[in-house]
Amino acid sequence: MPRSTSILLLCATALASVAVAAAAQAADKPAHYPTRPINFVVPYPPGGGVDLTARTLATQLQRMTNLQFRVENRAGGGSVVGNAYVAKQAKPDGYTIDVMSNPTMAISVEGGKAPFGADDLQPIAGITFAPTVWLSNAKSKIGKMDFKQIIEYAKAHPGELKVGVIPNGAFDIATRIVQRETGAKFTIVPFQGGKPAAIALLGGNIDIAANYYDEVAQYVDAGDMIPLAVADNTPLSAIPDVPTMKDVGIKMESGIWGADRLVAVNPKVPDDIKAYLSAIIQDALHDKESREAFEKVGIELMPLTAQQEQKRYDVSFTAVKNYYATAK
Repeated sequence: MPRSTSILLLCATALASVAVAAAAQAADKPAHYPTRPINFVVPYPPGGGVDLTARTLATQLQRMTNLQFRVENRAGGGSVVGNAYVAKQAKPDGYTIDVMSNPTMAISVEGGKAPFGADDLQPIAGITFAPTVWLSNAKSKIGKMDFKQIIEYAKAHPGELKVGVIPNGAFDIATRIVQRETGAKFTIVPFQGGKPAAIALLGGNIDIAANYYDEVAQYVDAGDMIPLAVADNTPLSAIPDVPTMKDVGIKMESGIWGADRLVAVNPKVPDDIKAYLSAIIQDALHDKESREAFEKVGIELMPLTAQQEQKRYDVSFTAVKNYYATAK
């Protein structure tokens, strides 16, 4: 990890720890809550990065609180199905919590795909940010090409290369920004989650997959996949030598086109329950054993308080609005 990034993370962790301590003191356990298991709704299929994040968090919360947490996958519509369930269908009683990813939700809302708005979900904790990474199959016809060479190939052979993405998600928009900025033309193939796209890449059914690194680290380590570029302007600590958008001369906003993994609830959930949930989640995210558990599955925690995550949430919506305005 670059020294500057390490310092920023240490400072953020120290500041957040103070906030967590204050939140824990202010948020007493509400009377008569909880009396049954709490559901984490994951709006993606099992096996992907958000699913892995939710399951790890649920396990650590159970260890630390002796409460029961269950993970429920409600995939479909590029996360619309699961997010809509929490925002509009489930009872706002604190027993249904969304472990979601932005800007995917913002894209669904601003693109007119979602039956809910930004204010129908309220962040209560930020977990981490993972940028999109483009990957190739090491044994494919482009397996020995770097990202710039692939761009030139896609310009010379428009539509030949197939890129697997989650529709209306960060994968999708980041790939379209690359096309717009470079003049390359891909055939974009939709998948319900990152794991199915990775499997399709390994099977030779697509040429490039857009994934989060923790979803595919095992395949990169085994030499089956080649990471090509990171959809951000800061190197990813796990693969520091893989070029960023800045490195390859593509204009792309930082800290947006990836997975801002966060925990959100229906804003109608009672304030004392929201405060309690936020406090115990912050305790878990700052716990040493929890951090080690996340690291074992390839997730680097970057916790944010409810207030901090709300700001990032709002920035994400602004960036997506700007993207659609430019796309028109």
